[in-house]
Amino acid sequence: MKITVLGSNGWFDTDTGSTNCVLLQTSDYSVIMDAGFGITKIKNRVDFSKPVYLFLTHLHLDHVIGLHALDYFNFEQPLRVITPIGGTDDLKDLLRSPFSAAWDSHVYPIEMIDAKNLEKTNLPFKVEALPLVHAVPDTGYRFEIDGKIIAFVIDTAYCENAVKLAKNADLLITECGFYPGTVNTVSGHMTPETAAKLASDSNAKQTVLIHFGANAFETIDKRSRAVDTGRKVYPGLIMGLDNMEFIL
Repeated sequence: MKITVLGSNGWFDTDTGSTNCVLLQTSDYSVIMDAGFGITKIKNRVDFSKPVYLFLTHLHLDHVIGLHALDYFNFEQPLRVITPIGGTDDLKDLLRSPFSAAWDSHVYPIEMIDAKNLEKTNLPFKVEALPLVHAVPDTGYRFEIDGKIIAFVIDTAYCENAVKLAKNADLLITECGFYPGTVNTVSGHMTPETAAKLASDSNAKQTVLIHFGANAFETIDKRSRAVDTGRKVYPGLIMGLDNMEFIL
């Protein structure tokens, strides 16, 4: 499978990258994780004749603003959108006039599935959803696809569920919302040091950081120097960049 970082910024787009989106592709389907404006890059990457599954962590705009561009794509099968735990009604309320085209008015059908109902949903892969620690309800995911484990743990403080989702992951995709040394217990974000602790405690084989807070990381150099601090705890920490690819 191929995994591509399409958006590595948190909060808003800058010259350093688009807002959060990660694309996972197999020969049979595509999985999209979060829908910041990075999602617009799937246009020339995804085979729209195959099934596409979109997993959302929470409803802050930097994770769903790309849904405004759904008419830009030509899905040939129903798009299945997995909403955060308990977030389906709120997402439907956001995707309606006058804010956007209504979620059920596109030329292709959209099926919304609450993450709390994943066990009852027929998917071609195994996925676990758990609540994380953030300023608003937030959901993390653990995918088991083609014998590999991919954990998507975004917009959260370090917590027990984050470690559980990331346990022995072949690839942990997590966040670096705050600059090293920042203390903020309200927003629910990690620094490079706490992200590295998560990677180490969960025994993840590879860990890539995305969701670099756009206000704290104005340049790629700032990202790089910050990630270096986390490497003291987890030497293999990877600085995520837009268009970075991983093959598992």
